[in-house]
Amino acid sequence: MKKELEEMLKAYKQLIETVGVSSAERVALYMQRRDLWQQILQISEDSPKALQMKIYRSAHPEKAFAQLLHQRDKNREFKVEVLTHYGNGKLACVQCGEDRVACLSIDHIEGGGNKQRKGKLRASTAFYRWLKREGYPKGYQTLCMNCQFIKRFDQGEHN
Repeated sequence: MKKELEEMLKAYKQLIETVGVSSAERVALYMQRRDLWQQILQISEDSPKALQMKIYRSAHPEKAFAQLLHQRDKNREFKVEVLTHYGNGKLACVQCGEDRVACLSIDHIEGGGNKQRKGKLRASTAFYRWLKREGYPKGYQTLCMNCQFIKRFDQGEHN
């Protein structure tokens, strides 16, 4: 980040501290903070989106953390939904019955998942969203990692 931007963010964070301040001073600090934030946004408007997000997270760490937790919970709910669909209506491995979510994943019945991962669907969340968007296509099942590795070995998919 630019030195000027770092200085402005530091000043912005200092304006957030309002403990022991009268209500009139708190209003004045709010207005200063608002004006400073507008200046920060103007300076960074031509910056890449990643830098803009870094600036936002730096200036609002509590909001960024809350958003992170919210997104993590939504991703978990989504994973459970997809795994349940491909687990024949149960959140469990279709072969052994393992039901711990951390152990479960989607298996390509005919193999070839490695080829699909090399495309745009690298992250599991993107893959789960793709499955739902495509109307849950056939050819997938919910397996625990043990059953997946056994299947991979038995079918010679490990080479």
